Amino acid sequence: MGVSCIVVGVDGTPPSLRALAMAVGVASRERGSVHACFVSRTTVPAVGLAVGVVPVVPGDEEEGGSEVGQLVREELDRAGVAGDFTLCSGDVGREIEALADAYHADLVVVGRSRHPALHLGGVPRRLLGSGRWPVLVVP
Repeated sequence: MGVSCIVVGVDGTPPSLRALAMAVGVASRERGSVHACFVSRTTVPAVGLAVGVVPVVPGDEEEGGSEVGQLVREELDRAGVAGDFTLCSGDVGREIEALADAYHADLVVVGRSRHPALHLGGVPRRLLGSGRWPVLVVP
């Protein structure tokens, strides 16, 4: 069974960039495609929270996403791998699942949590728990 379609979540963190590199490497060997996505989390205005809350300036997520998108496109071009980049907002796990469903993914690749105590993190755990695709969690 070949891997012709890979979905990878990329947010610019070192684990996600390693996940992108792994996805591109597998796609290159298998002559597949990579569909990368950056998901900006939807935020709810915080009213009455303690001092130290940093406001999110509208558009910051999109700017970060477009930088990641440029990086993804450069990586795909460099490796000669077909694919695309999607920028969306919402629940990260749900959005990656939706993209994997839309592309009929053969493999989903994500980076491990940035927090060592969490080991896998919520997104990899959710994807593994659904059991709908093979999931590669990159450290």
